[in-house]
Amino acid sequence: MDPILPGLAAEPATFFDERGRPDFRDVFGALTQRSVDIATAVQRVRLSTVDLSAGELARVEHFRVLVAEINALRLDAEARNLQLDPRRAPNAELLRRMLEAGRLEVRSSPLAGWMPDFTVFSDSEGPTAVLVGLHRFERPYPHRGPAFAAVHGGDAARLGARRHAQIWERAHDVGPAIWNILSKARRTAAPSSAAAG
Repeated sequence: MDPILPGLAAEPATFFDERGRPDFRDVFGALTQRSVDIATAVQRVRLSTVDLSAGELARVEHFRVLVAEINALRLDAEARNLQLDPRRAPNAELLRRMLEAGRLEVRSSPLAGWMPDFTVFSDSEGPTAVLVGLHRFERPYPHRGPAFAAVHGGDAARLGARRHAQIWERAHDVGPAIWNILSKARRTAAPSSAAAG
């Protein structure tokens, strides 16, 4: 395979959008199932749309999430709404347990300025893939325009891992704050669930 432009590595990649299958959710879930380490960098986190299952995350030992924008009030409202929805409450509980176990870490780095969102997936031997593009789990996709993403392997995955590590070192830990939000939402929902039952 020849490079598209001189000086660029000629590596295969998979480019996809929100209309086809696999879509972002399919690709992220499949890569997660094969990984022991995940390093993601997103502009903002929306708890209400993250729907990774315990089965998909079973092999994951470390999941490091970098967030540029974090709003505690919005996360608190989302966590409360998740706890009130019997279909989605297990997602919030899974994240809370992963934070408690140290398998999930969240840091904020508002001045790092990466673009676009990216996630590096690694097996026991190192980075295997980097997923680059808009990170949205919703189905159907909530906007009219396209949501493009691409998966790269090899040198691209290793580059993504190096850049994530550089940002991670300068970011500050917000995992305990997110754990508090999820725990508070869980406690608040418990009396409501008992009263409804």
